[in-house]
Amino acid sequence: MFEKLLGLVKRYRAFYEVLPYYVVIEEGHGSPKMTRRTIKAGFDVDVHGISDKEEMKLPPPAEYAYGYAGLKEIADAVSHHAGESSIEVIPFPSTIFLEPREHFPPEAVIRIRISHCRGIDQPAGPPEQNALEAVENELKSLGIRRR
Repeated sequence: MFEKLLGLVKRYRAFYEVLPYYVVIEEGHGSPKMTRRTIKAGFDVDVHGISDKEEMKLPPPAEYAYGYAGLKEIADAVSHHAGESSIEVIPFPSTIFLEPREHFPPEAVIRIRISHCRGIDQPAGPPEQNALEAVENELKSLGIRRR
């Protein structure tokens, strides 16, 4: 599996970005004293694969599924040591993303979301940061660079 995943990383020039993951908490919903708070609950690690063709076409379903399975395996391995963190892999198999910084090549994206298992009103902390670092180390070991 590892060799095939390395081939996909190379073929689609895979890279990743780390974005904050926020939740919005509404308190007193429906009352005049309703308030909203935004809490950074973790991280979204978006893994991108750039199409090697200029046409607007998604990667073949089998290749996308294989990439998803590889990232899911990484997430599962990291989550065993993540303690209070939750790690999920979110696919977007039928969505093409366009990257304006690179002259709009079509991209496929798979998201790894790192959040916590504590109360929803709690901010991210050291367990989520440690899980992020572990995920990043795994991605780098595959040759997936950070943008």
